[in-house]
Amino acid sequence: MKVKLLGIGVIVALLALAGCSSSDTTTATEAGQTTTTSTSAPNETTADTAPAIISLPDGWTIEQAISAEDVASVTNETMQFFPEGASASQKGRPAGSYLVTGKDGSKIRFDADVNGGTKGFELIKSFAIAETIQEVSGVGNEAYVCEFSETDHGIVVLSGDLVVRIDWNPTVYTTDKTEFGTKLAQKLLDNLYK
Repeated sequence: MKVKLLGIGVIVALLALAGCSSSDTTTATEAGQTTTTSTSAPNETTADTAPAIISLPDGWTIEQAISAEDVASVTNETMQFFPEGASASQKGRPAGSYLVTGKDGSKIRFDADVNGGTKGFELIKSFAIAETIQEVSGVGNEAYVCEFSETDHGIVVLSGDLVVRIDWNPTVYTTDKTEFGTKLAQKLLDNLYK
């Protein structure tokens, strides 16, 4: 019992020291404004190295992450959400699609794995036709466009541990695959990291 109390006392003392060692000073000014002055060294972490935090709640869905209007702004067509049976949002693997009602092959599928990481990113690459893989810069930490088949092109993005795969039929959406995929992926990421 004495050992437990001693251990708890040590933890409380360490927490108190940690709280008291803050180098930020808060003062009140005459106008009722509060200012904080920091005397610690500047944070060495930059926006490029700091992990981004998804702003949506755990268990988010594709429909929450990208809207029909977002997709329509890229396709220039009226899009409708189509739920995917493979979606496992509560397990961190949401999936969903958008399509043009009555237009064959118009489905654009979004799959995400919030904890996929580099392993998941590379695993998807192993399913692509090797000679079609092209690295894409400026979206996420890493990205590539590729072909999975003649009628299935896609973009795969790694952003922190999040892996996003977006697939579409190039006979329906004939825009350059890098441009098309990048626009869709960027809209999704912009919504996730608001």
